[in-house]
Amino acid sequence: MRRIAALLTIGLLAACQLPAGLGGSKTAPPSVAGVTATPGTITGGAVTTSTLAPSAGEAKPLTAPETAEKPVAEPNPASPVKAADKPAAPRQEPEIKTPGQISCEKAGGTWSAAGLAQARTCVRRTRDAGKQCSRESDCEGFCLARSRSCAPVTPLFGCNPILQADGREVTLCLD
Repeated sequence: MRRIAALLTIGLLAACQLPAGLGGSKTAPPSVAGVTATPGTITGGAVTTSTLAPSAGEAKPLTAPETAEKPVAEPNPASPVKAADKPAAPRQEPEIKTPGQISCEKAGGTWSAAGLAQARTCVRRTRDAGKQCSRESDCEGFCLARSRSCAPVTPLFGCNPILQADGREVTLCLD
């Protein structure tokens, strides 16, 4: 039944592409197709050319502009300076580190947002990243099933096919 349906579909699609002499539609003459100008009468402006910028190999290196000392205006003690005239310096509050972040950084990890929820967690490189493995116990982290190699970082976020301790392949999803 599938073969018959496939043959019918191919036949219908082929009929759309028949040449003009075998039942296909003929090409419309230019006057019917909407072309109103006679051949050779369409003119336009002159074609102009311009040279391109030099290639990267020929480009001259940029030089830093020379800095000249600018005279500093002395404040006039007769006119008081308004608070709105002074530019407010942006305050950078020191980042308060959590005990988890401190221990992560001491262990050589990176405290970063990860996963779909973008929760802060300690992501660290594994010592055996890229080493060939056949089960989870061969690696510090996880044994990746597709490449049969140890994962480069731990934890692995997202869905990843891994090999369990007994060598069975499962999909591990972490968010």
